[in-house]
Amino acid sequence: MRGYSAGGGASRTLRWPEGRMPLFFSLLAFLLIALSALFLGRWLVVRLATKWCQRKLQAELKIGSFFWIQNVSLKFQRHQQTVEIDSLWISSKLLRRDLPRYVALCFGEVRIRTDLQKVSGLFAPVSQSTGVHQKELSFSPSLLKIFCQLFSIHVDSINIMVLKVATSESLWHIQIREGSFLLDSDGKRLKCEVSLSHINSKVLKSGQLEDTCLAELSLALKLCLDVGISGRQLKAITVDVWTLHAELHEGLFHSQLLCQGPSLAPKSVPCSEVTENLAEPTLPGLYLLQQLPDQVKVKMEITSVVLSMNSQKRYLNWTLKLLHFLYRCDEDQLPLRSFTANSNMAQMSTELLLKDGLLLPQSRQRIVCFNSLKASVQVTTIDLSASVVLNTCIIHYRHQEFSHWLNMLALETQGSSSSLLKQRKKRIFPQILAPVMFSTSISNVNISIQLGDTPPFALGFNSISLDYQHLRPQSIHQRGVLSVDHLYWRVGSDSHIQRAPHPPNMHVWGEALVLDSFTLQGSYNQPLGLSNTQSDTLFLDCTIRGLQVETSDTCAQCLSRILSLMGPQSGKSAVPKESSFGESVSLLWKVDLKVEDMNLFTLSALVGASEVRLDTLTVLGSAETSTVGIQGLVLALVKSVTEKMQPCCKAPDIPVPVFSLCMLSITYHSSTRSLEVQCGAGLTLLWSPPDHMYLYQHILATLQCQDLLRATLFPKTVPFLAPHTPGVAAEPEGHLPEQCPPKRLLNLTLEVSTAKLTAFVAEDKFITLAAESVSLSWHGGSLQAYCPELAAGFDGNNIFNFKEVEVQLLPELEEMILHRNPFPVLQTLRNRVWLLYLGSVAVEFPYQYDFSQTLDEAVGVQKWLKGLHRGTHVQASPSCAPLPPDLLLKVQHFSWVFLDDIFEVKLRDNYELMKDESKESAKRLQLLDAKVAALRKQHGELLPARKIEELYASLEHKNIEIYIQRSRRLYGNTPMRRALLTWSLAGLELVALADASFHGPERVVEQVRELDPGSPFPAEGVDLVIQWCRMLKCSVKTFLVRIRDYPRYLFEIHDWRLMGRLVGTEQSGQPCSRRRQILHLGLPWGDVAVERNMPPLKFYHDFRSEIFQYTVVWGPCWDPAWTLISQSVDLLTKPSADPSPPLPWWDKSRLLSHGDWHMDIEQANLHQLATEDPYNTTENMHWEWNHLSFHWKPGQFVFKGDLDVNVRTASKYDDCCFLHLPDLCMTLDLQWLCHGNPHDHHGVTLRAPEFLPEVPLGQLYDSYRAFRSENLNLSIKMDLTRHSGSETRFWAMSQPRILLYSSTLRWMQNFWATWTSVTRPICRGKLFNNLKPSKKKLGQHYKQLSYTALFPQLQVHYWASFAQHRGIQIECSQGHVFTRGTQRLIPQAGTVMRRLISDWSVTQMVSDLSQVTVHLMALPTEENADHCLDPLDMSTRVGDPAFHTHQLHLVDLRASWTTTSRDIAFGLYDGYKKAAVLKRNLSTEALKGLKIDPHMPAKKPKQSVLTSAPAPPPASTPSFSGQPDKESSG
Repeated sequence: MRGYSAGGGASRTLRWPEGRMPLFFSLLAFLLIALSALFLGRWLVVRLATKWCQRKLQAELKIGSFFWIQNVSLKFQRHQQTVEIDSLWISSKLLRRDLPRYVALCFGEVRIRTDLQKVSGLFAPVSQSTGVHQKELSFSPSLLKIFCQLFSIHVDSINIMVLKVATSESLWHIQIREGSFLLDSDGKRLKCEVSLSHINSKVLKSGQLEDTCLAELSLALKLCLDVGISGRQLKAITVDVWTLHAELHEGLFHSQLLCQGPSLAPKSVPCSEVTENLAEPTLPGLYLLQQLPDQVKVKMEITSVVLSMNSQKRYLNWTLKLLHFLYRCDEDQLPLRSFTANSNMAQMSTELLLKDGLLLPQSRQRIVCFNSLKASVQVTTIDLSASVVLNTCIIHYRHQEFSHWLNMLALETQGSSSSLLKQRKKRIFPQILAPVMFSTSISNVNISIQLGDTPPFALGFNSISLDYQHLRPQSIHQRGVLSVDHLYWRVGSDSHIQRAPHPPNMHVWGEALVLDSFTLQGSYNQPLGLSNTQSDTLFLDCTIRGLQVETSDTCAQCLSRILSLMGPQSGKSAVPKESSFGESVSLLWKVDLKVEDMNLFTLSALVGASEVRLDTLTVLGSAETSTVGIQGLVLALVKSVTEKMQPCCKAPDIPVPVFSLCMLSITYHSSTRSLEVQCGAGLTLLWSPPDHMYLYQHILATLQCQDLLRATLFPKTVPFLAPHTPGVAAEPEGHLPEQCPPKRLLNLTLEVSTAKLTAFVAEDKFITLAAESVSLSWHGGSLQAYCPELAAGFDGNNIFNFKEVEVQLLPELEEMILHRNPFPVLQTLRNRVWLLYLGSVAVEFPYQYDFSQTLDEAVGVQKWLKGLHRGTHVQASPSCAPLPPDLLLKVQHFSWVFLDDIFEVKLRDNYELMKDESKESAKRLQLLDAKVAALRKQHGELLPARKIEELYASLEHKNIEIYIQRSRRLYGNTPMRRALLTWSLAGLELVALADASFHGPERVVEQVRELDPGSPFPAEGVDLVIQWCRMLKCSVKTFLVRIRDYPRYLFEIHDWRLMGRLVGTEQSGQPCSRRRQILHLGLPWGDVAVERNMPPLKFYHDFRSEIFQYTVVWGPCWDPAWTLISQSVDLLTKPSADPSPPLPWWDKSRLLSHGDWHMDIEQANLHQLATEDPYNTTENMHWEWNHLSFHWKPGQFVFKGDLDVNVRTASKYDDCCFLHLPDLCMTLDLQWLCHGNPHDHHGVTLRAPEFLPEVPLGQLYDSYRAFRSENLNLSIKMDLTRHSGSETRFWAMSQPRILLYSSTLRWMQNFWATWTSVTRPICRGKLFNNLKPSKKKLGQHYKQLSYTALFPQLQVHYWASFAQHRGIQIECSQGHVFTRGTQRLIPQAGTVMRRLISDWSVTQMVSDLSQVTVHLMALPTEENADHCLDPLDMSTRVGDPAFHTHQLHLVDLRASWTTTSRDIAFGLYDGYKKAAVLKRNLSTEALKGLKIDPHMPAKKPKQSVLTSAPAPPPASTPSFSGQPDKESSG
């Protein structure tokens, strides 16, 4: 009151104007009222807001300042959530130039605090409240446009703190600076733009010591939303992000934030799950695209994501320069109709672009690096097109660094992986009906992986492009093109290092796969409609160039590791299930594949590498016919890998290939189920044991790699045949198994133009097999093969030549059934048959070629291969083995030739040429002499001697020229004789029949016991490694053996038929009877010892044969050639490794051959040559058998037939049959004198050199000691008393007789001298590399020889001459002659080794003759020409020391002696005496009386040309016929 009064006093002094006072008070009152209204309104608004927050949000709202809006706090009591605003004001563009609008609502610092564990109940009321007031919010478009142009919202900073994100100790802090919110509208759309200059977010977890940062994120964001006003739909979204930097620490993945994060969201069922429950399936992600606005644009620049663990000691840093995503959808345009069966798709386009991505670990070695990735999808009214382009992607995965991140990242997906897998399995993709086009291009990609436990490997390529089109005009048509440029896969220690592409035509070791170029074009057409008249069609065209594949242990380990990481599906069965797809849907397909420059390598650390080269591979396939063509196929070995690269040459340029093939064509016809294989010229195979071991090791390594991959893919795979076996046994008894239709057999046809196979059995020994035009066919279980020419060579020598070879394997043959009829003991009626037809077989052995060495090495290699490949297999019992097939062999012509020494052949030919030329030169000399004589008569002494000398000199020079020319043309017209021995057969037919009655070891042993009863069989039995028994039937039209070009055959047999039983056995040797053969394989295997069985193969037989004509020719003149033949035969079989002296041929035959042999020969001939000229055909002794029956059994030979012994000479007058023995039975008994049983061949035990027992000093070990024969006692019995009574008349007409002439006796003396002459050694000594001891002759092996002759009648005729002037005739009715002689071998004196002298002595002789009559014969014109001595009985005995030494007993001796008989007797004696004197004078004994002084020098006569006298006539060549001159008087 005082104030006012004071004021009042003042007013009295200062007075206001009267008119202004009300205005002032009115303004003051208005101001007070306004302020009061403002404060009241603010209070009311705050009160209403507080009440609304309390009622709706259950939150408490507080405003700190009354006049200004500061310290605004909104606190949710229930959830402990707080929103605090530091300051709030309104600004304008007029005041601040940086503001975009005239009116700006500005916030200072906004702080938000919340707790996620209590926020779950907040979303329900908010969503409900927003839903209630959705329809109440409505604005005028013009008013909204003005509002958007005038107003904006700006925030200085926002701090958001979220407590208890995952656990009670976690904290999420978000800090945003300089944020703005702008609106823009054109009346139809509302555009909202949110710009945040910097966002920083962290997830923290508090600990006992310090807080831990789980994740950190910082970025700059700009978000634009375009919303339609009428429909209030979101039309477009634009997101721009700059400088995104995110750090995810290890604690984030170990926390429960990632596991519990999805549960915080409201659990509403998405529409995608609803659509999945519908009947029509949808594409994954299609619903999400439908929910997107019409336009979405995302752009991220300079993005960086860091994963760290162990306090950032280990981290991963991902940086991306640019990410651009653009999505547009135009629903106003016509959509893509019938995208699926019940849906359309609006027009849209999607594009994704990534640039410069890089992933680095703490070592700063890049893990992922790519340049650009662009993907786009566009949908038009016509089709759907998509494309992916990737440029320069490099990935280096090091498991040692990345395994920690995989383990950490696996924690996130561990819980949700199972549910996702179940959803993926249940998802069904719909059928897209709209045209689809897809293209992709990927270039410069390199992926290297280091897993730690396996060697590193890398995969890369230069470019890959793919174009795919899916069209549906009237049918489903799909086509695509795939091209790959330089694809590679490297393995090894340095494979992770990026390197330049390999040089052309080179292979770098360690590159498991290299593909220079790959192009694949294909199309698939599926007709639409309900009718099945049209089939689906598939066409593929593929071209591959520069394919290189390398398999090794490293490759297998890497691939197995990759497959194991991909996760093998062990639950799936590996047994293939037959699908009915092929029955319901028919497919017509065609495939065209072409591969050029293909190389396949197998690499091994132990044996180097192998290479398979294919120049060109073409495959043309269709539903009916498939053809595979190969050109230039080569298999080669790289035994030592020393270089880093291997040249990839063309097939013809590869040196020393193991296998090469110029052309191969394989055609398969599905309709007829036939396979045709054609091989062109140039099929070669070069094989050796070391190469085989290399290939064997490579194959084993490849199989091990295959097993490793199979075990990785199918760890619990059941074998293919295992499920079927128990299935059959588990069927119920009443259930019959389903009868499957019989499968058609595959028909195979093989044709080979030329083939050459070479097998090295040793370093310098090889076998070659060459064939031309080989054709083979397999049809219905029968095999047929044909080859016009086949040759087998040994060590470069063409040994075996076959022409017109035809081989057939038939299930049965009617002809073989007919062959079985002659053998009633056979039980098997029908059997499989091997039919072998040969037009010509030629066997030719070069001179002094050791065939046995190569053959023995080949057998050793065969044993080694058998032990190598079958050593681990359990062999079935031979008795359980199936019956082997029969054999039918037909050969038109067969020849076996031992070639002669070329030197000897040319020497003889030159000798014959010289002989002929000497005769011709003598004729020319005679002509010249005649001309010279004529000239002398014409010119007389005027003819100069010099001219005559020139004529003779020119003739001599001409003779030399003619000889040289003839020697050069010697083999021009006629080929050189090369054969030493020629054995030829014509019309050979051999049938070998197998039967169940003698199949199996036990039955074979029974056959052996039956065929060889005389040999003691071991009590413990015999273990046989080879046993077989066959019934044989053989026929030969001609059997010829010729030595050199001699005019007579050694053997000549016509129409030979043989049938019987043959058994072959080989006894299993004891450990001491197994020799070791060393096989040199080289490094790394060294030498391999192969055990060889030493017991020989023995034969047991029971043959019967019929021969029409059998001729044998032999003479001492053939002995030199036969010596060469025996040397050649010795080179066919290798001597036994037993150090015992070799058995002679007679003991070897007793050891190897056992049984009986019956021969019925119509005519048998033995010609004993009586000259030293092998080309002589006139001088021989002819043994002629008629109707000969020959029986050969152990120790005995029996001959039955009519025997005539003839003397054949050059003069037909001297030919005579000096011995005629009808119905002769000649028995030769052989008694072998041995230390043991001569028949115990089973007791012979051979020993290897390393298993020899100790023997006394100076004595040689002999495994055959008990079996070897020391001597032989031969007993010959000739029985002529076998005729029966009905044959008496025939016997009287043809009784035994002996006819002799004096010339016959002289001829026999010459014959005896020829046959007892000493043979000279042939090709023996150091010069011929033949130091073997000379073989013992059979004649020196006899110890005792006995001869017995029994005859009922005998006539002996002796004539002094062929004219039968004088003679003696002796007749005997019945007689018996027995003689026995022994042989001694006396060594010759001296130091020179000479032959032993054979000394025969008669120890006993007995002869009993009855009714002996002796006639002295003369000419029939002479008086009393026949003078007879009366019959008498005579008996003589010589050499029985027990009673007497000589005994002569004559009974009723009567004789007549007249002058006529005296003249006849003395004439015979005189002729004999003269012949003896002449023989003595002409013998070499007559020259012993001549003495020649060796010291007297021989004078060489001077040669001079006789000018006055003609040249002497040429001397006549002596005759070598050996035929003595005939004498008339005897």
